[in-house]
Amino acid sequence: MYTFFKRIFFNKTIKNFSVYGFGQAVNIVSPLLITPYLVAVCGLDKLGIIAIGQSIAYILIVVVDYSSYIIGVKDISINRNNKSELEKTYTIIFSSKLFLLFFVLFFVGLIICFIPYFNKEKMAFIFSTSIIIGQFLNPTWFFQGIENFKWITIINVLSKIIYVLGIFFFIKTESDFIYANLWLGLGLILSNTIGLIWIANKFKFKFTAISFSDIKNYIVSDFSFCVSQLFLATRNYSSILIVGFIGGDYLAGQFKIVEQVINLFRTYLQMFFKFSLSYVFFEMNKSFKAGFELWKKFNVSNFIILLFFVSIAFIFSEKILLFLKVNRNELNELNLYLRIALIIPLLIGITLPLEQLLFSLEKKKVYIKITIFITVLNILALLIAMNYFKLYGVLITLISVEILLVIIYLKTLNLFSNNIVNKHKIIENK
Repeated sequence: MYTFFKRIFFNKTIKNFSVYGFGQAVNIVSPLLITPYLVAVCGLDKLGIIAIGQSIAYILIVVVDYSSYIIGVKDISINRNNKSELEKTYTIIFSSKLFLLFFVLFFVGLIICFIPYFNKEKMAFIFSTSIIIGQFLNPTWFFQGIENFKWITIINVLSKIIYVLGIFFFIKTESDFIYANLWLGLGLILSNTIGLIWIANKFKFKFTAISFSDIKNYIVSDFSFCVSQLFLATRNYSSILIVGFIGGDYLAGQFKIVEQVINLFRTYLQMFFKFSLSYVFFEMNKSFKAGFELWKKFNVSNFIILLFFVSIAFIFSEKILLFLKVNRNELNELNLYLRIALIIPLLIGITLPLEQLLFSLEKKKVYIKITIFITVLNILALLIAMNYFKLYGVLITLISVEILLVIIYLKTLNLFSNNIVNKHKIIENK
């Protein structure tokens, strides 16, 4: 068993991670190319509007994705050798996502029409919905489940090439900022469509009509989990919205600069989380002990790598900000903000693995309750902090909430007081 596990980890897994990692590296690098250009051409205030449009899209994407990128990955991973189950899962999930897409677009239309802030820059926010449409078409959850990381990489690289080229060739004046998110959406739409065509040709799924009851059952069965993910997305992306609404577009632009650096690490961590998800689910489905050992090996190694790169970013923080076209008059202030904010990815590097373990242990209900509580607390604290302490208060709040989340996860998992492996070994023997 040990020889088999070792062979899998050091050969197939490393190969898949290298392929998958290349695509995600493009995800990380592309904002570094685009952000300085947008700051130089459009200014910090317009960057703030772009960031708010992206944040709204990323929050609403969760509704369209529903549970596909976690529960869907798990179902595909477990049934990867059963074509009929793959076809059923694939068809039901995409039909449900289409239904949810129409609901989300209708909701966006309402807030643009009736909320003055969004109506003022309505074209920028209308074009931002292309990101939601592109994510609806995203088949990477299916590719993760069957461990086809090559196609995930193809989709990521192609979408970012379209995005970067669109920005550099078509955003030439300040007023062109409204098209920035459109190019991000177009990149997703075109690349994801190609991925769907490959799946259709490879698996020859029969897209028989799905009844409304099938869609209803799918939505109802994972409703509470989807609500928790919507709260989670709100926690991750509401900061820029609160900063923008209370402090204005310029402060939102400043916060976006700092957040852009933090998001490089967040993107990497989410990439690693998604990559390891199907492996951990697959192993834990067979044996908790083997799955738990794999979980530890993945995440301890990853945290060491994360710590190294966060340290590099801390040392060269001023140079990073200058690269992002920060005005020298603002450099000292933003440098302090950035160095404080670099604590956040280290904490995320702890919370995401613990979250993964909760999923693996089928503690979905507990996770949902934790997520809703933390999100409500986070938003209330951010509103108070932004009113009284501006960006400094926002960053301290984000760090404090993340620390609290680590403590809650550890207490929930009882990692301090119980031998979790032995506990589940007894359950498996029964």
